[in-house]
Amino acid sequence: VAQVPVPLPRNAPPNARRTRRQIHVTEYYGKIAVGSPPQLFDVVFDTGSGNIVLPTVKCSEEVCARHRRYRSQSSSSAVQLAYEDDTPLAKGQTDRDTTSITYGTGKLTGEYIRDGMCFGYGVSKSQVCTSADFLGVVQESRFPFMELPFDGIFGLGLEGLSTGPNFNFINRLKSNDSKIEPVIGVFLRALAADEDSEITFGAWRPERLAPGEQMHWLPIPKDEAEDKGYWIATMRDVYVNGKPLGLCSDDPESPRCQVAMDTGSSLSMASPYQVSVLVEAMGLNDDCSNFAQLPTLRFEFDAEAGGTFDMLLRPEDYLERSKEGCAPSFQPLALPPNLGRMWVMGQSVLRKYYSVFDAKRWRVGLGLAAHSSKRRAMPAPAPAPKSAPKREVCENDDKHMQEAPFSLPGCTSFAQMGYCKRFPPLATHYCRLACKICKPPAGNSSGVAIALASKAQSQQPAVFVKERSGISVASAARIKLKQRDLGEMF
Repeated sequence: VAQVPVPLPRNAPPNARRTRRQIHVTEYYGKIAVGSPPQLFDVVFDTGSGNIVLPTVKCSEEVCARHRRYRSQSSSSAVQLAYEDDTPLAKGQTDRDTTSITYGTGKLTGEYIRDGMCFGYGVSKSQVCTSADFLGVVQESRFPFMELPFDGIFGLGLEGLSTGPNFNFINRLKSNDSKIEPVIGVFLRALAADEDSEITFGAWRPERLAPGEQMHWLPIPKDEAEDKGYWIATMRDVYVNGKPLGLCSDDPESPRCQVAMDTGSSLSMASPYQVSVLVEAMGLNDDCSNFAQLPTLRFEFDAEAGGTFDMLLRPEDYLERSKEGCAPSFQPLALPPNLGRMWVMGQSVLRKYYSVFDAKRWRVGLGLAAHSSKRRAMPAPAPAPKSAPKREVCENDDKHMQEAPFSLPGCTSFAQMGYCKRFPPLATHYCRLACKICKPPAGNSSGVAIALASKAQSQQPAVFVKERSGISVASAARIKLKQRDLGEMF
């Protein structure tokens, strides 16, 4: 839950002050397996980012240590890259390029790495894997990364947002050697519904559409979208109570607004001027007393074959109510000049509409999503903090070592085969006694499970499911940010 300022209408007096309201800030993420043997990471699947970003053990700061960190030395398939053109780092070479990226008020710096990445590892009998270039973080700012409940970012944006063409995952899917069609379907669960979110690679699922609904295809201006890096649709105008607001007619030669579909943004955004006009047209009272009388917003998009598609948002879709009042999910955002007055449709909109990102046919699909009518039970209150944490037990966790996804022998055999040094993450998590990472107290015998620092879980665990020719990644939204453990992998 975050505090956001309520946008002022265009007719607000010069001395008007913006009140602040609470609004839920959500993230949707799932697991990927990286390297050989696999290292597991929770990542946000973000169509508004162009790079895959994972923390590495080279980042020793606390902000990185709170998340799982990638170990290239533990992966036999890892390739260190010197430059963004895929040139491998020669043995003994220290001269290499890095890239720094800004995310809001945060910043990170990463080295170039290539390794295998798999979807469905440990859940499905068959996984879909591909090789991908990514940024291995060696330094990042404390805020906001310290409090993020996921490890990294899986960028699904277009080439203009990437470090280079080889670092763009969509380009990988479009290549001739890809096993997956460059089609991605995203279903975001309604916050109150008892259901799971899902992302599919290689296909989309018609059953995710509401009964009687069809997919509406919006063409993408390919060259401009690739240049800017966003999945852009074109919008003709916004209507309130049937009246056009004229927000896309400032350029007579191209009377269209560009709209980016962004699964990584909690809120939706537009230029300060456009948001002020929209809020004025809503007629929202400061205390939200006229909620029942508020209008439906109609966003008219260009569709395939010269048609149009109307995205309809009711008050419950574009406002969040609290005891304090209402907060619009549309917020003002001043973008760089090269992006112009681009709108951003984030999760507040994409929860209502099942979205498909099709780089093969250069289009975005939108259709009303089929949400469950069953309400999700409210989570139990967090237990009161204990006065002192329990001491770590120096034992072997043979039980989890022998279960999927690892299916490895017990810790005694693991140590005898010399795996303690080869696979330090597994040794640290499961075989601390056998690998002599800790010393048991006198008289203590080998146990069955070790208790490490507790790890905050989402209300529903992330799940990978095989779906037709594609791979589905189901995950839940986390509303409150919680601490993570200090481990590197499961």
